[in-house]
Amino acid sequence: MDKTLVAMGALTLAAYLFLTVFRPETAAQGLESTVDMFVKAAPWIIVSMFAAGLMEQLIRAESVAHLLGRGLGPLGVVVGAVLGLFGTGSRWAVYPLAMGLLTTEANPGAVFAFMTTWQLVSLPRLPAEFPFLGVQFTFLRAAVSVLVAVLGGLLVDWYTR
Repeated sequence: MDKTLVAMGALTLAAYLFLTVFRPETAAQGLESTVDMFVKAAPWIIVSMFAAGLMEQLIRAESVAHLLGRGLGPLGVVVGAVLGLFGTGSRWAVYPLAMGLLTTEANPGAVFAFMTTWQLVSLPRLPAEFPFLGVQFTFLRAAVSVLVAVLGGLLVDWYTR
């Protein structure tokens, strides 16, 4: 079993126990929020895992290596960032997908850039920001996010070599 998972689980349990004694209303509200999030996220997680498992079978490692492989260097990171722009659906969907990409020998920096732009930008979700943040600010935020994704991907690429 994953030591990090066990540690996080133990810390969370300890926090709930502590709050149950000293601030029971906070513990109850936290548990209610947890159940609410679980009910909303569980279907996305399950579908994402099925999609990632299928994708792992359908996408040949050579294809991934060609698009996001280590051999491309910085270009692979940029390609990863661009592909992430088109991500749709829940943020939970990206984790099993990224795991599948990493198991097929994709460049970790490219996967980092892909995940980052999926989560921070995602072009299909941008129009939802316009009414709240305005077009100019939304595009500025998106451009800076892509830059951060690429720079972070290059750093991860350098670190993992």
